[in-house]
Amino acid sequence: MKDKIDKSLILSRIKFHYKFKSDAQLARFLGLGTNTLANWYTRNTINYDLIFTKCEELNPTWIITGEGRPTKAYINTEENGVSIVTEQEVKNPTEYNQLTEIERLHQIITLQEGTIAAQAKTIEVMNKLINTKDK
Repeated sequence: MKDKIDKSLILSRIKFHYKFKSDAQLARFLGLGTNTLANWYTRNTINYDLIFTKCEELNPTWIITGEGRPTKAYINTEENGVSIVTEQEVKNPTEYNQLTEIERLHQIITLQEGTIAAQAKTIEVMNKLINTKDK
């Protein structure tokens, strides 16, 4: 049996990536009312077309599973700093994929922080459901 995707984790990843402090900011970004977003959390539903349209620079695999890079861009390290190059601009992906160990660790930490934030949101939603059922 296939596991059901927790849509609140998807929304939490997007919220984390864009550094939104509230669900209201996320709702505005998506062009939704706060009630609609609250319904998505409650019903574990989501409009994937809207999500992928509004978050087109994000990696769809990362949005859904949390795996891989958050963005579709490659990181190019140069002498004068770090620049971001989109997939369309990449001629030789391996050239842009060679990150230093510190950059790799930074990416891992960033992804783990996103996972922790998503898990915290899931716990919050579950606690609300439990408290609602107790009343």
